[in-house]
Amino acid sequence: MSEPCAILAGMPGLDRERAFHVLAYGDPNVDLMFSVAGLPGAGDKTLGTRLGSFAGGTVANAGCAASALGCRTLAFGRVGDDADGRFLLQAYAAHGVATDRVRMLARTPSACAMVMIEPDGEKALVYAPMPGSPFDGAALLTALEQSALLYAMPYDIAEFKTVHALARAAGALVAIDVEAAMAPRPGDIEHLLRLADLVFMNDATYLRLFGQAPGIEHMRALLAHGARALAVTCGAAGALAVTRQGQARHDAFPAVARDRTGAGDCFNGAFLAALCEGRGLAAALRFACAAASFAVTRVGAREGIPARAEVDALLRTGAQPACA
Repeated sequence: MSEPCAILAGMPGLDRERAFHVLAYGDPNVDLMFSVAGLPGAGDKTLGTRLGSFAGGTVANAGCAASALGCRTLAFGRVGDDADGRFLLQAYAAHGVATDRVRMLARTPSACAMVMIEPDGEKALVYAPMPGSPFDGAALLTALEQSALLYAMPYDIAEFKTVHALARAAGALVAIDVEAAMAPRPGDIEHLLRLADLVFMNDATYLRLFGQAPGIEHMRALLAHGARALAVTCGAAGALAVTRQGQARHDAFPAVARDRTGAGDCFNGAFLAALCEGRGLAAALRFACAAASFAVTRVGAREGIPARAEVDALLRTGAQPACA
């Protein structure tokens, strides 16, 4: 086992000697992207421009960002035996993500989402998942034994308890991205905080779950439920993070936003890359904010994922990412 990561200091850390740093647990999907002047209401119709089809999926996006920024990343999930499935596998490969643990299901359509983007880059979407679950206990345990950290979005808490137990048995850390829909009942969010070492969420989720804007003291109090680190993204206001030993804030880097789809995923993947390198909390937050500033400048959840050299240059010079 390698030395404990600086972000998770004081407890068993991330084993950088394993074949993969990050195991991205979840199905990827195809994003059908449209630009619209405004989002339609119930019973309304609006004209739009189709922007194209892009590889997406929140866990998959973060996995691709982590890989592009230096993490050895393995995908675990499913695609359909269709053109979309083949496209999604190729898109993983383009970012250097290993797909040995992605199953292709016969006579099943791949997951997809329709994404509508307003002129300021804000979005709304409709998501059509694959039926069933990517869970396969034996295959997952094998993948976890190869991986230092599991990254997931746990919509099914009962299933994720089993996933968490397998990760613990394999000696892998657990990181999750939380959305408000994952915790509809009292006690759900506290349960999720017990099932992860590192928790990500955005400020809108934080407000819905806790009834207040994210703040350092409240965030640190949440760690009493079991998580060892919590990072919250706040859009143009930047991000903040806490561990049991420290805290950090960082402003967003200036960028002209074309599409905010995937910006949070890029932040999370970049933070994981910093985790893999053993960076301290403040340095990891700065690195993740810098990477996310590229993600908003291009249409598509992964089109704006930067190369490592681009992030390093931004941190060195402060040059604003170009809009493409």
